[in-house]
Amino acid sequence: MKSILIPIDYSAYAKTSINLGITLAKKTGAELFLLNVFKGPDDWNRISVDQQQMHPEIEGNMVEAEINMERITKDKMFKGVKVTGIVRPGVIQEQIQHFAKLYKCELVIMGAHGKGESHRYFIGSHAQKVLRTLDCPVLSVKKDFKAGSVKRVLFAADFEENLIKAFGKMAGFIKAAGASVDLVFINTPGHFKESLPMQKGMDKLMKAYPDIKMRSLIYNANEVERGIIEVADFLKAQVIAKITHDRRHKPGYYFGVTESLLYKSKLPVLSLVV
Repeated sequence: MKSILIPIDYSAYAKTSINLGITLAKKTGAELFLLNVFKGPDDWNRISVDQQQMHPEIEGNMVEAEINMERITKDKMFKGVKVTGIVRPGVIQEQIQHFAKLYKCELVIMGAHGKGESHRYFIGSHAQKVLRTLDCPVLSVKKDFKAGSVKRVLFAADFEENLIKAFGKMAGFIKAAGASVDLVFINTPGHFKESLPMQKGMDKLMKAYPDIKMRSLIYNANEVERGIIEVADFLKAQVIAKITHDRRHKPGYYFGVTESLLYKSKLPVLSLVV
């Protein structure tokens, strides 16, 4: 990996994201881009100083955000890591999407919650919108996640699909973490598949990435999400990885499997939209 984007809001979740980013950067040499988005018009940096001074509250937010960003990027925890701080006004998910594309980021690390979002829920609105729209993998973390703890990744999928290219986008994180991968297909009564085609799909994926240690498992459960969580717990996985299909136009209350996993599971979820 060469570039990792970390949206921050100075919450406990953001701190966890930064710690994980530093761990990965030290292993890969990747540059970290810390992005803080505050409320304000997205054309703020293009209007004149005189126009900006007509909105002192936004100007004050900008100055405060820049001071906070400079303070954190100069922290000794970034010793030996190349880090760039970015402060922008606007809509959070739009700015994340813009900078992830601008810097060709191979990974976005962000908290499952944003600052001010209720911890009673296990997925925040910003996290949901981001994992629905980005073209690169998004790792949504919980605040108590330990940066150096990733040894096993559970990758759940329907292995009738051609997953080689999509999995390749996740491989950078998996290799940097030094993790093994458990390929898992959850067989349910409502979506029953014969085992042999699934096993062939798993074998094809394992053959495509011989430098990653992989094992395969087919597990029967009544529900996909429940089955994934049960297997992750049994195998003691530290991260759940899931390919998700385009849901950017779906209403927020309509949860796909990936979002349900982030809501129900205690584990971080690595997701990629295809």
